[in-house]
Amino acid sequence: MSKTLTRKKSPKKSVATRWTKKIPAVANPKPTVNSQNQNGNNGAAAITPERWLNEKFPLLLNQFGNPILTGMTRQGTVYVKDIGEDFFAATLGDKGSPNAPTIFLPTESKFYTYVPTEGIFVHQRDPVLFAKLSQLLLDCARASRNSCNTSALEFGLRDSANLGGVLEKGRGLLQVSQDFFSTDLTKFIPCANGMLRLSDKTLLPFDPKYGRRNKLAVPYKPKAKCPVFLDTLMRSALDADALDVLQRWCGLALIGENVAQRILILIGTPGGGKGTFVRVLTGIIGGANVASLRTQLLAERFEVGRFLGKTLLYGADVPENFLNHRGASVLKSLTGADPMTLEFKRSNESPLIVCKFNVIVTCNSRLTVHLEGDTEAWRRRLAVITYDKPKPPKVIADLDQQILANEASGVLNWMIEGLDKIRGEGWQLKLNDRQQKTVDDLLLESDSDNLFVREALVRDDESELAVEDCFAAYVEFCNERGWSALTKNTFSRKIGDAVVRAYGCTVHHDISNGNGKAQRGWRGLRVSERISQLQASTITGKSPTPQKTGQFNK
Repeated sequence: MSKTLTRKKSPKKSVATRWTKKIPAVANPKPTVNSQNQNGNNGAAAITPERWLNEKFPLLLNQFGNPILTGMTRQGTVYVKDIGEDFFAATLGDKGSPNAPTIFLPTESKFYTYVPTEGIFVHQRDPVLFAKLSQLLLDCARASRNSCNTSALEFGLRDSANLGGVLEKGRGLLQVSQDFFSTDLTKFIPCANGMLRLSDKTLLPFDPKYGRRNKLAVPYKPKAKCPVFLDTLMRSALDADALDVLQRWCGLALIGENVAQRILILIGTPGGGKGTFVRVLTGIIGGANVASLRTQLLAERFEVGRFLGKTLLYGADVPENFLNHRGASVLKSLTGADPMTLEFKRSNESPLIVCKFNVIVTCNSRLTVHLEGDTEAWRRRLAVITYDKPKPPKVIADLDQQILANEASGVLNWMIEGLDKIRGEGWQLKLNDRQQKTVDDLLLESDSDNLFVREALVRDDESELAVEDCFAAYVEFCNERGWSALTKNTFSRKIGDAVVRAYGCTVHHDISNGNGKAQRGWRGLRVSERISQLQASTITGKSPTPQKTGQFNK
């Protein structure tokens, strides 16, 4: 009988035994990064990614953990598996990059990075930060490739999909308060050559701790003067009181926020120096901090988004209807510390900002305002400086460029004097009685149709008044006060509502004009005796007794 052969089973080997047999024996096998750190075996060993990063960013390990996750292949090769998103997000912040930190402003949904050479924070788009993080990973991989397999650091972990997670963590870790760029504005001014401490006029080095994203375009020089600016440009065009108001407003423009909530209007003589002054002003504030003002577009979706990061809005040589557009009322919000949500073309971002913009407008003709029943609010906002002196006989070409080239720091000192003055007045831009009357007259003229209805029309059940005759009386009413009357079409469109509000009379279409023709007008209404006398005096040449017009409550 044949003998059955059987194979003797060998005992089952443990998993550890099987792995050990597959790893080739080496005299000094590469340990994992973690074991290398735990054993303190750093002497002649190659630099690992973890060690390289911890030496480069020594303040991050304890708070954010290990920057690198490593693994080991079956062949015993150490390799990089993943990165710590929190750690790498923190490398952008003040602990990882103390000299050039990045912050995230949640109200604007934007990153800003401090630039030491400029002394300010500048907006950083996501792709720029992706590139910075990508370069960091590549540098780490190249420095530690002898210690382990760093292919993932050089390729897969550097793509935008992976780095997007790092920036997402950064939005939380690097977040600052919404007033980050508006702290201590009245204590320090960022000039071109450093931070000026206003309390003692000491120039300090730039530092990210000041939290600035705007700075002036000219250096501070304490002994600089500006004789050409003052004697040739300003004193020849303005009296002392007007120049004092302008100097104090310029102090507000330096700090970058409209603390007084005023809108400055320069109005008057064409070629009198308004434009030259504003060009000097914007040259000192810095073109990057200035935006053009277009009231006809302020009600549009994307217009206000242009103002993000600006400190000064400028309307240059505007037409007389500049403040009569429906968007003009937005100016009150732009200067009144109101929160506004911005929109941008081709972007889903909708940042929220608090509007404290300084606003200056120049105009050669008389401006009127689209009041919308908010006269008192406009009265608090407006400050009007009138250029009423004749145009200088000799015009100096490029005067603004000469002043900026030779006296910019002196003009800055003049503006700082204005800042000290308005600080002493509790940051209120106060006007004298004559200057306030200029504002009041502008607002009264802006409301000329309603004022005419209240002061020049009278209820009389026996009378009729045609719109055409009413317009003729309105023109005389405006001429007596030196105002620009509304056009006939505009008057006809607005007067009906004004009469209804004042007297409750509606327009009829069968009012006789004296020639038997029916036209638009009112029953129970007539022009006052005084206006009738005024119209008669235009024909006879005799002036009636002057009468005071409407006044504002003080």
